[in-house]
Amino acid sequence: MADKYKVLCVEDEELIRADLVDELTDAGYEAIPACNGLDAIEKLKGVQPDLILCDIMMPEMDGPALLTHVRATMPELARVPFIFLTARASRGDIIDGKQAGADDYLTKPLDFDMLLATLKSRFGEVERMTAIASQELVKLYQSIGSSQKVKTALKVSIVTGNSSMVGPISSALTELGCEVSVHHEETLKNSVFRSDHADVNFLIYGKIVHFWLKYLATTMHKDKSSKVVVLIPAHMSKDAREALMELGVDQCIEFPFRPVEIFKVIMERLSEGGKAVKPASSAAVTAAAPASSKAPEPKKVPVRANSG
Repeated sequence: MADKYKVLCVEDEELIRADLVDELTDAGYEAIPACNGLDAIEKLKGVQPDLILCDIMMPEMDGPALLTHVRATMPELARVPFIFLTARASRGDIIDGKQAGADDYLTKPLDFDMLLATLKSRFGEVERMTAIASQELVKLYQSIGSSQKVKTALKVSIVTGNSSMVGPISSALTELGCEVSVHHEETLKNSVFRSDHADVNFLIYGKIVHFWLKYLATTMHKDKSSKVVVLIPAHMSKDAREALMELGVDQCIEFPFRPVEIFKVIMERLSEGGKAVKPASSAAVTAAAPASSKAPEPKKVPVRANSG
């Protein structure tokens, strides 16, 4: 396969884990081993898998605990299939596993032909849903866009810690005619990110994004011609959401989002004028987020003439 699917294999028995890695590698997948739930969480800090295979009974952190943690604290993995592997094969065990939120349930000893068939089916489902999401945006644009007389492409910036998680929406917005640029969240603290270089800025919420917004709010005025929309985890409290709005955020959207929600933001921006923002002047807003959680003292920030 041209772009290998990444599969996180969480299994405490070393021989089974090694067999899983070998079989998946031979089938063309990129297999990432982890010996228990805690080890899996560490691996997830550096890689975003396309699917998670996970044993149920493991030391330190078992499968159900890992599933609960992933679904509650990692919104970027909300659409990643989670499959339990276990020797507990009774009907009740399978029902319990699926009721816990697993997308599928495979029993040991593993039938590798069944495993590979299940993976192929799950990846096919993800691809179909991605295609449907893109088609939904295109159809909405075609039905509404004909009434909009927009001469300049709308500029959209997306800030994320993992570009692969926004790939589908980035492609869909590009297909709609938007000029899309994707920035790693590290640019908020290591470089100069300019929110005023885009008509709409979508930021995947995280620690770096939060500190950047706080820094922006305490040191400068946000350019009102540019929208800032933060994609937040569904479990975020009402108080935390209100605090974000006080930092100058125009809108919060729960992640994982429906494509139509992103499209509504785009159409609202078009209805406000439908023209791209002007090139930034030396007085425009720029910000490089501080590394610490404490808001820094106001200071001059270098201005870059052209955004990347």
